[in-house]
Amino acid sequence: MTNEKEVKTITDKQEISKIIQEKIKGKKLIFTNYYYFGIDKRGIAHERVTDIFPQFEKVIAIEIETLKFGDLGYEFFYEMGKNITFSIATCLKDNKILIIHAVEYKRNLEKRIKKFKR
Repeated sequence: MTNEKEVKTITDKQEISKIIQEKIKGKKLIFTNYYYFGIDKRGIAHERVTDIFPQFEKVIAIEIETLKFGDLGYEFFYEMGKNITFSIATCLKDNKILIIHAVEYKRNLEKRIKKFKR
């Protein structure tokens, strides 16, 4: 078994929309302790995250990876402005969405998201 995590990056708008419709919309959000610790450490207001999360039209990429206990994690990347990207990592559990972390990147993420723009 390898320690290398396989991450699938989705940048196709139709595929992004399908994932949001089928897996995200209409589900209850649960904010984890790790999430609260992380936003506090990064100086991000909880209200900012709850404002950004439903702005699905701004999602430019989704990274999907298998997490430690076999669950699928979905990290949503929102384009908020020139070289400002906001990411919100989630895990789907029993018709709920666990919010794992939120990060604001004030730099270009093209190296991380290979097919950033089409």
